Amino acid sequence: MQADKSITDENKELRQRVNILHHKAERNEQLLKAFFAAELELLSCVTLAELLDYLLNHFKEKFSLCSITLMLLDPEDAVQELLDGSDRFNHFEGLNLIPNPQTLHTLFPEVQPYCGEADNIIRDNCFPTTNATIHVSVQSCALLPLVRENCLIGALCLGSSDPQRYNHLLRFDYVSHLASVVAVCIENAISRETLQRLSSMDSLTRALNRRAFSQQLLREIKRCSRTGEPMACILLDIDHFKPVNDTHGHLSGDKILRDMAQVLKDNLRDTDSIARYGGEEFAILLPGCAEAEAIQVTENLRIAICNTAFTGHLGEPISITASLGITICEQGHTTTLEVTKLSESLIQTADQALYVGKRNGRNQVRFQSLDTNLPATPR
Repeated sequence: MQADKSITDENKELRQRVNILHHKAERNEQLLKAFFAAELELLSCVTLAELLDYLLNHFKEKFSLCSITLMLLDPEDAVQELLDGSDRFNHFEGLNLIPNPQTLHTLFPEVQPYCGEADNIIRDNCFPTTNATIHVSVQSCALLPLVRENCLIGALCLGSSDPQRYNHLLRFDYVSHLASVVAVCIENAISRETLQRLSSMDSLTRALNRRAFSQQLLREIKRCSRTGEPMACILLDIDHFKPVNDTHGHLSGDKILRDMAQVLKDNLRDTDSIARYGGEEFAILLPGCAEAEAIQVTENLRIAICNTAFTGHLGEPISITASLGITICEQGHTTTLEVTKLSESLIQTADQALYVGKRNGRNQVRFQSLDTNLPATPR
């Protein structure tokens, strides 16, 4: 009888162990499925902003984390510049752009993941927040180094309020694989957007180039048609620019162009478009601006240019003025003209207004109503 009882107890204990292993296997399978789904979401993100939004918001909710932070090495502000230019986002709670790699090397001296208790030092360095409740609630964490081509480019930090969720028994291959996918996605998004930005940017002034401006003009015309809001199109030409190059040299001419672009950026809205249209000529789009407002904004630009102390590359003062021509696109124009034709008419009309200003003494603003039958402007 004693032997039978012993066998029964042993069988019961074995069944309990099998049940525990079965539950662990089911949990691991669910975890793997969740990770695979997260990978697909990460890989489907088109822009850097979308990727960061998924990681810092949706991923946090999906895996029931109390805190998640992402550190990215950004010594030249390249990532920040991409986010500043994003149409959708430019700020993310939990994103920490690091100018110096030393912070990452201190955190990962062996470039290995850490899973375990979140002490005060880890909380202060990896989960900084103004919310004291969240800060204290991080009890365990997974700190994942992001590595590309043997270079430490950042860290993904996952924080949990469960002290047992992340510990030394956690299988590192799960989280290490996640870190590898995140690193690849981030690098690809940054590279893709940087190339796109370079292809649309004038290398000297860092304003839009002519091709990108033409595309933006088509988008703004369609927006005008959709919303009913007017749009101002402006062409600006620097007065007497050739003598600047002839007298002070092309390096000074280049500096004047760069400084002019900066003056325009400093005096216009983030939603306005600025392009170097050619030579010493700039093109500007002001969405939502009717005639009176557009004329006032353009006159303010002219005054700002007159009041700017432009200098050559050796610091020599150079007096600069500009002539500006304006026209307005209204919703009615979008119903009578095909988009490409309308864009050409806007440029030609603004160019004609600019030509009148230059012919009548320069350093002035001229407005001309949109002429849909205007021939090419003489030069």
